Amino acid sequence: MEERREELRRVLSRRRRRVRLLLVCLATALGCGIAAGVVGPQILIGGVADLVMPAEATNGATVQAGGKNAAAMPLAISEPLGLDPRESQANAFRWAGLSEAERRAYLDKYWKLAEMDPAARERLVREYAQFRELPENRQEFLKARARKLKEFVGTLSPQDQAVLESMTDTQRAERLLQLWQARYGKW
Repeated sequence: MEERREELRRVLSRRRRRVRLLLVCLATALGCGIAAGVVGPQILIGGVADLVMPAEATNGATVQAGGKNAAAMPLAISEPLGLDPRESQANAFRWAGLSEAERRAYLDKYWKLAEMDPAARERLVREYAQFRELPENRQEFLKARARKLKEFVGTLSPQDQAVLESMTDTQRAERLLQLWQARYGKW
């Protein structure tokens, strides 16, 4: 009889441990789900999902978002990306001022970036970091050159644009240089 009691105690003890383990796992999963729901938007778009920008914010007043100072919100996402927190804060204000269609367009671009091949995405991030290390006047020069090039590509015929899209990066650059020089005579 004593053996059966001891065996029953062991079985009940194992059950209790399993139940405790199951409860801990459930609590952890629930905590992770809640954390993802709260932190996820901040990670993806800098925590501006609940940012409210009252009219007095344009006069330099403090903007509150969920009880937090909006000036502190971009710090968490700015540091890993090597961005100036003021730039992130300005982006948060711009995001709050966008229409739903504009937000959707930006999110579509984000998802396009997220779906890129990881190696290509890493190369893009590495090249962006190299660009950020350039002196500011060189960055401005390259941005102006890119704007002019974008305008130039916009003036090309749809057939030329389709041909450019089908080329590799190097081929596209060479062809654009040829087309530019044919139209303007110099780069």
